[in-house]
Order: sequence, then structure tokens, then C-alpha cells
Amino acid sequence: MKQVSKKQAKRNAELARIKKDLSKRCHFCGMKGTDLMHLLNKAVFPQYYCEEWNLIIGCRSCHNDYDGDREFRKKQVYLYKRILSNVKEEDKGRVMKYFGMI
Repeated sequence: MKQVSKKQAKRNAELARIKKDLSKRCHFCGMKGTDLMHLLNKAVFPQYYCEEWNLIIGCRSCHNDYDGDREFRKKQVYLYKRILSNVKEEDKGRVMKYFGMI
């Protein structure tokens, strides 16, 4: 079994707590969802890793579409607005680019 740091274990516990309170349906298609999705890529925006507003439930198919298809993300205007209202001012340009808005 892979060892995780105390810091990562704390993050994992926080993510599990958030996931427990979310719907069990995919945010996009309404089918059964099991994937905890980061709306902002955790590699690019690590500062928002455990923010509740940055997490939703998705099915595997929609999760793949969201992660791999900027056009799919661009159609999620309500999520874009939700995210933009929560990120720091200095991150807004990168968020706009991530969603294909510029």
C-alpha cells in the first residue's frame, strides 16, 4: 500500500467529507456519478484543491469530456461563472483561458 503524507491524508479526508455531502448523480447528465471532479484542474490550480465550490460529482464519461474537451467546458457557463466568482483576481485570466473564454 502506498504511503501518503500527513498533509495529503488530511486533504483526502476533507475531499471524502465533501464528496459524502454531494449528490450521487452526475452534475452534467444526471446518470449515476461516482467521480469527484475538480472543476479547476488540480495540477494547474492546486490552491483550490479542497474548495467545495471547485468540486462536483460526475460520471466517468462526462468527467473525461470535461477534462479533455475545452468546447465541453466552454458550454458550462453556469460553472464558469461560479468559479470566476470564487477565484482570486490574479487567477481569473487563467480560468478564462481554461474554459476557452479568451
